[in-house]
Amino acid sequence: MKKKLIITIDGPSGAGKSTMARSLASALGYTYIDTGAMYRAVAYAYRRDEKPTDLEAFLDRLLLRFEFGKETRVFLDGEDISRAIREPDVSMLASSLSQNPRVRAYLTRLQREMGKDGGVVLEGRDTGSVVFPDAELKFYLDADLRERARRRLIELQGRNQGAVLEKVEGEMLKRDRDDSERDIAPLTRPEGALYIDTTGLDIEGVIRVLKEHVEGVLR
Repeated sequence: MKKKLIITIDGPSGAGKSTMARSLASALGYTYIDTGAMYRAVAYAYRRDEKPTDLEAFLDRLLLRFEFGKETRVFLDGEDISRAIREPDVSMLASSLSQNPRVRAYLTRLQREMGKDGGVVLEGRDTGSVVFPDAELKFYLDADLRERARRRLIELQGRNQGAVLEKVEGEMLKRDRDDSERDIAPLTRPEGALYIDTTGLDIEGVIRVLKEHVEGVLR
């Protein structure tokens, strides 16, 4: 039996991480772990609770459940919040909360527990640099800012009719800057990660490249 790998895919918003991670996990029969959804879920709960000052108590009482499969489903106190966590204001709050050491320690612990036995593809901003720095295979996906903003706008269509490309691009640029400059686990290309620019590339082409590298490690 071939060893089940821990595979990480990091990069900024709109680079194609979620699509590629989900597709790669499906092709390999692995579990896809959407770490960004986990941060957004905490942000949504934090906003719902009117931004509690006692983070320890807040995190201790959180009742979150994640279902990672064809689609990421997130439940807070039994309520499906999968769509609500994708709103831009929740994403921005998630970026801010990710700089808090308590929040990051809480989610890093959950992610390590989920992936410790391998057979997982984790996608996020620090999965290869902090969560699993010894992962057998690491990728870093990137794309032109305008291309990333277009992808994000398509994702928002039907849920945020007021979104425009320039606004989405500005929000994305701010989040890139915040994530890259934060003191705790900043967005960075992990050591040993394969860099792939997805600008103008189709999903099948990128997945083919990812699978070739996986097969090379498994040989």
